[in-house]
This record gives sequence, C-alpha cells and structure tokens, in this order.
Amino acid sequence: MKTETIDTLATAGSRTTGGGAVVGFLGWLASSQAIGLFGIGIALLGALVSWYYKREANRRQTDEHALRQQERQIRIDIMRASGVIPPTSDTDLGRLEFDE
Repeated sequence: MKTETIDTLATAGSRTTGGGAVVGFLGWLASSQAIGLFGIGIALLGALVSWYYKREANRRQTDEHALRQQERQIRIDIMRASGVIPPTSDTDLGRLEFDE
C-alpha cells in the first residue's frame, strides 16, 4: 500500500475511535446512573458554596462583635475618667448632645 493510503486509513481509524468515545459518553450521560451522579455532584457543590459563605458571614459577625466590645470598653473608660456619659450615636436629626 501507498503511504498516503495508510495515513488515510490511520486518520479514519482515529476519527472512528474518537466518534465511538463521544457516542459512548453521550450514551452514558443518557443513563439514569449518570443523572444520579450529576445530581450528587451538584448537591455537594451547593453544600460547599453554602459552607463557605456561612463561614465568611460568621467571620464578619465575629469581627463586628469584637469592634463593638472595644467601643463599649472605650466608652466605659471615658465615663470612669470624666464622669460624663458620652453620646452613643448620631441620629437623622443630628448629633445628640447631653446637658451637663
């Protein structure tokens, strides 16, 4: 046989093998086993995403609590040192001022 013929037959065999693999994969996807495995995979992915964002929310909440505790301690120190209650927050009407 000629070299071109052998190369052509080799290419045809390679394409046939690739086509068979694709058809086999598509056939497996159509089976109920594949659908079940994809469902489990999607459920696991959803659980991982949920876990990550819950962990981040918990971290932010813990940081915010620590900042509030620091602010509270500063206010207590100011009150102990001066005997004056410092204003706690701004309002939409402006800053609250306490008469002494």
